Amino acid sequence: MKILFPLFLLVVGVSLVVLDQDADRPLIDQPAAEAGAAPNAATTKHEGETPPAPAPDLARLPASLSGTRVDGTLRTDSSGNLLVDREVRQVFDYFLSTFGEEPLKTSVARLRRHLETQLAQPARGQAFDLLGRYLDYRRQLLVLEQTHPLKADLEGLRSRLHAAQQLRETLFSEEAHRAFFADEEALDRFTLQRLAIRHDPQLDAAAKGEALDQLKRSLPPAMLDALTPAMHLELNQQTRALRATGGSPEALRALRQQLVGNEATRRLEKLDLERQAWRTRLAGYQQEKARIERSRGLSQADKHTAITLLARERFDETERLRLAASEERIAQKRH
Repeated sequence: MKILFPLFLLVVGVSLVVLDQDADRPLIDQPAAEAGAAPNAATTKHEGETPPAPAPDLARLPASLSGTRVDGTLRTDSSGNLLVDREVRQVFDYFLSTFGEEPLKTSVARLRRHLETQLAQPARGQAFDLLGRYLDYRRQLLVLEQTHPLKADLEGLRSRLHAAQQLRETLFSEEAHRAFFADEEALDRFTLQRLAIRHDPQLDAAAKGEALDQLKRSLPPAMLDALTPAMHLELNQQTRALRATGGSPEALRALRQQLVGNEATRRLEKLDLERQAWRTRLAGYQQEKARIERSRGLSQADKHTAITLLARERFDETERLRLAASEERIAQKRH
């Protein structure tokens, strides 16, 4: 499970400043009024008084937020209640992502101010309550991860994820739990089931590949699209390790079936054949080109013409673009 914020030690109170609601996503910029405000009679320090604790400096934005727009829109229903959806968490995460660039209390204060400017009551109070629960969740999650350390075994991972889910159920309403964590928990289930398939001793590689294909088909297309690059990155890393130890083609096929499934394995094997065919054609072209370049009976202009004709005979227009790129890479390796 990806931990977005390493430390959340502050649960904030609720501010009840009433401001107009604005449904647009604001551009985050330096608040000039705050940055240049002059002290007034209420804030002037008198001699002998103990100065109050300094307020968070909200005028100085961390670099990661400067010039960006808030990720997510806060919405309300016809009665002014907060619509609890995935975008509420996106808004929270957007502001809290600055942890490490600035103190947590500053990140939280900036988020609270955003909630104040975007929401009227009762939605504002509901958002503050939800923010308090979210911060408490992240704090307790750190404790949970210390008592459930990440392990390589399937049962250890299952226990860890189950404990995290129980924590969410304790802190959040069913509506908020679903809105904030449905995607994350679907990913957790997929990860567990994928590991279970891979380590099932009753299944051979082909059966594991088929089971993984069925599991992938159960995912929403958008989630599968988001997962695919990471799955192929893992495959590429393990493929390099396998080839470094002289792994056989059969071992490579089994690895692919277990990590990305049978359908993806067939596509990769087709791609392997296409790449090998290209390498064979390229090698033949390079040999003939070298023969022309060594010819003593041709001028440089004749050699250039002959090589151009050779490329046109062996490759179509699109392939010649690929040919030029391949030759450039070959030349770079020689130098």
